Amino acid sequence: MVSIPEYYEGKNVLLTGATGFLGKVLLEKLLRSCPKVNSVYVLVRQKAGQTPQERVEEVLSGKLFDRLRDENPDFREKIIAINSELTQPKLALSEEDKEVIIDSTNIIFHCAATVRFNENLR
Repeated sequence: MVSIPEYYEGKNVLLTGATGFLGKVLLEKLLRSCPKVNSVYVLVRQKAGQTPQERVEEVLSGKLFDRLRDENPDFREKIIAINSELTQPKLALSEEDKEVIIDSTNIIFHCAATVRFNENLR
Protein backbone atom coordinates (compact mmCIF):
# COMPACT_ATOMS: atom_id res chain seq x y z
CA MET A 1 0.00 0.00 0.00
CA VAL A 2 1.28 3.46 -0.94
CA SER A 3 1.26 6.19 1.71
CA ILE A 4 -0.31 9.58 0.97
CA PRO A 5 3.04 11.41 0.75
CA GLU A 6 4.32 8.72 -1.63
CA TYR A 7 1.21 9.04 -3.79
CA TYR A 8 1.67 12.81 -4.18
CA GLU A 9 5.42 12.60 -4.82
CA GLY A 10 6.26 14.22 -8.16
CA LYS A 11 2.60 15.02 -8.90
CA ASN A 12 1.14 18.35 -9.99
CA VAL A 13 -2.04 19.47 -8.24
CA LEU A 14 -4.65 21.97 -9.45
CA LEU A 15 -6.51 23.77 -6.66
CA THR A 16 -9.47 26.12 -6.91
CA GLY A 17 -10.56 28.20 -3.94
CA ALA A 18 -7.04 28.53 -2.49
CA THR A 19 -7.84 31.95 -1.02
CA GLY A 20 -10.92 30.67 0.81
CA PHE A 21 -11.11 28.96 4.18
CA LEU A 22 -11.08 25.34 3.01
CA GLY A 23 -8.60 26.00 0.18
CA LYS A 24 -6.04 27.62 2.48
CA VAL A 25 -6.17 24.72 4.91
CA LEU A 26 -5.89 22.15 2.12
CA LEU A 27 -2.95 24.00 0.51
CA GLU A 28 -1.04 24.18 3.79
CA LYS A 29 -1.72 20.55 4.70
CA LEU A 30 -0.78 19.31 1.24
CA LEU A 31 2.52 21.20 1.16
CA ARG A 32 3.43 20.29 4.74
CA SER A 33 2.41 16.62 4.63
CA CYS A 34 3.56 15.90 1.08
CA PRO A 35 6.85 17.80 0.74
CA LYS A 36 7.74 16.02 -2.50
CA VAL A 37 4.64 17.21 -4.37
CA ASN A 38 6.00 18.76 -7.56
CA SER A 39 3.80 21.85 -7.86
CA VAL A 40 0.40 23.24 -6.95
CA TYR A 41 -1.40 25.35 -9.56
CA VAL A 42 -3.89 27.66 -7.88
CA LEU A 43 -6.62 29.31 -9.92
CA VAL A 44 -7.17 32.79 -8.48
CA ARG A 45 -9.07 35.79 -9.79
CA GLN A 46 -8.08 39.42 -9.56
CA LYS A 47 -9.91 41.14 -6.74
CA ALA A 48 -9.88 44.55 -5.09
CA GLY A 49 -6.97 45.74 -7.19
CA GLN A 50 -4.79 42.75 -6.31
CA THR A 51 -3.28 40.41 -8.86
CA PRO A 52 -3.68 36.66 -8.33
CA GLN A 53 -0.02 36.47 -7.27
CA GLU A 54 -0.53 39.20 -4.66
CA ARG A 55 -3.61 37.44 -3.31
CA VAL A 56 -1.71 34.17 -2.98
CA GLU A 57 1.19 35.92 -1.24
CA GLU A 58 -1.27 37.45 1.22
CA VAL A 59 -2.65 33.99 2.00
CA LEU A 60 0.84 32.50 2.38
CA SER A 61 1.91 35.23 4.80
CA GLY A 62 -0.85 34.24 7.23
CA LYS A 63 -0.38 32.49 10.56
CA LEU A 64 -1.66 29.20 9.13
CA PHE A 65 1.56 28.86 7.14
CA ASP A 66 3.97 29.57 10.06
CA ARG A 67 4.82 25.91 10.66
CA LEU A 68 5.32 25.27 6.95
CA ARG A 69 7.60 28.32 6.68
CA ASP A 70 9.69 26.94 9.57
CA GLU A 71 9.86 23.38 8.23
CA ASN A 72 10.22 24.16 4.52
CA PRO A 73 11.11 27.79 3.77
CA ASP A 74 11.18 27.14 -0.01
CA PHE A 75 7.57 25.91 -0.21
CA ARG A 76 6.47 29.04 -2.13
CA GLU A 77 8.40 27.85 -5.18
CA LYS A 78 5.91 25.02 -5.62
CA ILE A 79 2.87 27.31 -5.81
CA ILE A 80 1.97 28.67 -9.23
CA ALA A 81 -0.82 31.26 -9.27
CA ILE A 82 -2.87 31.29 -12.45
CA ASN A 83 -5.23 34.12 -13.32
CA SER A 84 -8.71 32.66 -13.69
CA GLU A 85 -12.39 33.47 -13.15
CA LEU A 86 -14.47 30.38 -12.54
CA THR A 87 -17.75 32.09 -13.43
CA GLN A 88 -16.56 32.89 -16.96
CA PRO A 89 -16.53 30.65 -20.02
CA LYS A 90 -13.42 28.43 -20.15
CA LEU A 91 -12.58 29.83 -16.70
CA ALA A 92 -11.14 32.92 -18.44
CA LEU A 93 -7.84 31.07 -18.84
CA SER A 94 -5.24 32.15 -21.37
CA GLU A 95 -4.35 29.61 -24.05
CA GLU A 96 -0.90 29.20 -22.51
CA ASP A 97 -2.32 28.53 -19.05
CA LYS A 98 -4.84 26.04 -20.48
CA GLU A 99 -2.01 24.07 -22.08
CA VAL A 100 0.04 24.05 -18.88
CA ILE A 101 -2.91 22.86 -16.82
CA ILE A 102 -4.03 20.20 -19.30
CA ASP A 103 -0.53 18.85 -19.91
CA SER A 104 0.68 18.94 -16.30
CA THR A 105 -2.14 18.32 -13.86
CA ASN A 106 -2.41 14.95 -12.16
CA ILE A 107 -4.85 15.75 -9.33
CA ILE A 108 -7.64 18.34 -9.00
CA PHE A 109 -9.20 19.75 -5.83
CA HIS A 110 -12.19 21.99 -6.50
CA CYS A 111 -12.72 24.02 -3.32
CA ALA A 112 -14.05 27.25 -4.83
CA ALA A 113 -17.43 28.49 -3.68
CA THR A 114 -19.56 31.57 -3.64
CA VAL A 115 -20.51 33.19 -0.36
CA ARG A 116 -23.50 34.96 -1.83
CA PHE A 117 -26.33 32.89 -0.48
CA ASN A 118 -28.94 34.48 -2.73
CA GLU A 119 -26.95 33.57 -5.87
CA ASN A 120 -28.85 32.31 -8.91
CA LEU A 121 -28.29 28.56 -9.22
CA ARG A 122 -27.47 28.84 -12.91
